[in-house]
Amino acid sequence: MNEHASKVLDNYLDTENMPVPHAILIEGKWGSGKTYFLQNVYEPARKKRLNNDRLHHVPFLFISLFGATSASDVELRIYKSACPAEAIAGSIAGTIALGIGEFFQVKETAKGALDKLGKKAIRRLNDFVFVFDDLERVENDAFGEIMGLINSLVAEHGRRVILVTDEEKLKALVGGQRWKEQNEKFVGRRAHIEADFESVIRVSIDRLPNGEAKTLLRENVERLLHIARISKVENLRNLNWAIHNAAAFAECLANDPDIPKAHIVRTILVVAATTLWLRSELIDLGTLKNLRRITLAQAVRAVNKPSDNEPVDPKVEKAKEFSTTFASISVEKPPVSYDFVRSFEETGVLDNAEVILWTKSQFGFGETHREASWRRLWHSSERKIIETEQALAELRKELIDRKYTANGSILHAAGLAIRQNLMGDQTLTNGEDVVSFFKRYIDDLAEDGRLESSNFNRIYGVPDSDSGLGYISRETSEFREIVDYIKEVSGRLSDRKLEARVDAILRDAESGHPEALFQLIQSHDSELSARPVLLHVPVDRLVKFMAQDMPALSAGARLLAYRYHKVRAGDALFAEIDWARNVYTAISVKLDEWKEPFRSMALHSLRDVIQYYEGDKSPDELIVPREAAAEAG
Repeated sequence: MNEHASKVLDNYLDTENMPVPHAILIEGKWGSGKTYFLQNVYEPARKKRLNNDRLHHVPFLFISLFGATSASDVELRIYKSACPAEAIAGSIAGTIALGIGEFFQVKETAKGALDKLGKKAIRRLNDFVFVFDDLERVENDAFGEIMGLINSLVAEHGRRVILVTDEEKLKALVGGQRWKEQNEKFVGRRAHIEADFESVIRVSIDRLPNGEAKTLLRENVERLLHIARISKVENLRNLNWAIHNAAAFAECLANDPDIPKAHIVRTILVVAATTLWLRSELIDLGTLKNLRRITLAQAVRAVNKPSDNEPVDPKVEKAKEFSTTFASISVEKPPVSYDFVRSFEETGVLDNAEVILWTKSQFGFGETHREASWRRLWHSSERKIIETEQALAELRKELIDRKYTANGSILHAAGLAIRQNLMGDQTLTNGEDVVSFFKRYIDDLAEDGRLESSNFNRIYGVPDSDSGLGYISRETSEFREIVDYIKEVSGRLSDRKLEARVDAILRDAESGHPEALFQLIQSHDSELSARPVLLHVPVDRLVKFMAQDMPALSAGARLLAYRYHKVRAGDALFAEIDWARNVYTAISVKLDEWKEPFRSMALHSLRDVIQYYEGDKSPDELIVPREAAAEAG
């Protein structure tokens, strides 16, 4: 690909005497790989060819014009690109002007700096082909001046110059007529660059360290190329990142001998496809995480033949398009969690141990991990009949033995039982009604203390959901009834555990550690700090504690002040406001038992700290009534 551009460049650079001094224009869309082509494809190939012919290769000097504001700015960029060591040393520090009219002779004002740098460094500028990149990104006001500088290189000094730009954007920046005038003045030849997926993929892989991951990617270049071509993504920078991400996951999984090569290859392809779409903003993480559920909903919608006027959720359309585009690699059933892909995209950090553990536990790789029977049942359409029969028998026994205790696994099994029941097969529930069977299942676990305790609002937030895997029956009344029941029982268990935690905190405070109360206001523990867990605490208990002495009173007062200072009507903690008022009223009365002046000091301290944090709350949100606050003043 881009052989025409190579021929144009060869003809330009191999000609010893140009009949008319001119520059070459390399143009193409942003992200199409113009600079990549010159740096990683064309120049290395040219250098190799000339070396084989024992000819001298004049190296390319790349100068970005991004944000360039003047000709002197560009001169300085030329020097820094050619002489990075001197630039880093700080000797130039923005003081040198490279006087293009004198062909890089330093102006008088810079003679002192020139002595430091040495004339050899300046002469080094004679040994390059100048490549001016990002021409469309110069400052508009400086365009004419910078083009004059480049023209001087071409016309006055006969230098080889390559201009790199997105011509459409350049015309939008400076105007079509203005660019036409400059173009006609000294651009003699031009070449258009198309996105060269194969070169980017091969070069990216060649740069990887030797190992199993590099070998796997090399063996699957054609499949990666197919993914790139069908992705509808033209930006080669995103493709470069896609290969980088895929290589990271391949290296991670290849370190574990239990994970099959075929699974690693599929991971490479899915990570590459996902990265391309995420970086191009063609899909978001929320859509990816619910991909299977969304596409199933779309299928149901198609069967029901909705009205053409019925609006379609954009996320549904994106999910459908993603699934359709990459149907060959089954992105609806990913070999790796999309959470890992997005996290790696955001941080560049991959927790190898976590990725390997997830993969082995989800797909049953290795002696210590075996794929759950309910998961094998879900994929029964892709398995042999005998394997499905074995999975059914295993799941039936596991349900009888009450093996599954996590909410997610129970709901997966319930969804499958409902599906089997709709097909006339009641094997999983031993002929019993599905809802009755699973309610009894949940009750048995709760009675034994084995049911997962959790307060969840969405069934897709429960563990092992794997983007909704197993929830195909979610729209049935049976599934909803089981969900409501497990939420009720599991939530009740969670509440009991929280009550026990609160009780332990209070006992710790009562035993002489008042600061223990501050565990109830720590924002990182939202279960304690953001849920109304104090409603079951008797008001008298907290009042008795606070009335012990000043340290306990101070701790209790700060608990009331800090816990509710941001609480407004409608918040979860607003349910505790009346309880907090009762505590304040009761402790205020209890303090009458203290002798003066300690009673007055304590009462003022209690009121002041709460009042300070209540700020401008409305009266129905206050703990200390405003009249009481006024009296305290």
